[in-house]
Amino acid sequence: MDDLQEKKCRCKLCGALFKDSDMSEEHYPARSTGNDDIVALDIIKMFESLRSSKVHSEIEKRLAVGEKLEDITGNILDTQLTKSLYPKGRTARTLCRKCNTFLGKYDKSYLRFFDLDGNPKAIKGFQRQTKYQIIKAIYAKFISLPETQDEEFDFLDFIRNEDETSYNGTWKLYFVKRDKRSDLMGLPDIGTGKIVFDEGVVYEMSDDKFIFDLMNFPKHACFQMTNIFDILNKNYRLTEGTGKDGGYHAQVLISRLFSQINIQVPEEGVSKLE
Repeated sequence: MDDLQEKKCRCKLCGALFKDSDMSEEHYPARSTGNDDIVALDIIKMFESLRSSKVHSEIEKRLAVGEKLEDITGNILDTQLTKSLYPKGRTARTLCRKCNTFLGKYDKSYLRFFDLDGNPKAIKGFQRQTKYQIIKAIYAKFISLPETQDEEFDFLDFIRNEDETSYNGTWKLYFVKRDKRSDLMGLPDIGTGKIVFDEGVVYEMSDDKFIFDLMNFPKHACFQMTNIFDILNKNYRLTEGTGKDGGYHAQVLISRLFSQINIQVPEEGVSKLE
């Protein structure tokens, strides 16, 4: 009876139905790229600390004994202004065990890319098949995002076929390498998000080094990002940072921060960007 009543789940990659116990815990992003202990900045405590005489006094005392300001603020950030959200990393039960194991080979290729910081001089030496596995690894992660669970993606066949080298579908995938401007108070945010424009929708996912945006319309020209398929070129250009305007990432991040203090912001982004 218990077996008959167990929840049935559909694998997002192969499409087959499985018992919940036969589904796999899929990390998004991969655990090896920073998804092992997700913390979040407590925005309310941050605002309170800016006005706190106790915090100001602590900083002054530590400065007086020779500590560097950046070390003091970093310690306060780590110990007082952040909270653990996912101690074992962010996961979803969207894949069967077989599909999760299959995607593991893609994750291994992406880890090589990650460890080399996406350096074009190093990546150009990768075999072409490895580069396609890197591309497919990132596309595959988006099917596990909570925000995409009602989305019908047209790149599943591209992911499922290890030898497929052609994808001419709707969904474009862009990325940038993180820098200090992309991280609030130096804290890499590897959350997920969604922005709706008149043109279409943007889904975001990031890890400790890169920010990825998946969209079903051409990227706005004002945002500088690298197309994931550019890594197939020997001399591809790696975009570093989100620029002065913060790109799509700034809109996702601001929406998430305001949600922490119960301010409702619209899901829609700026619909007419030039």
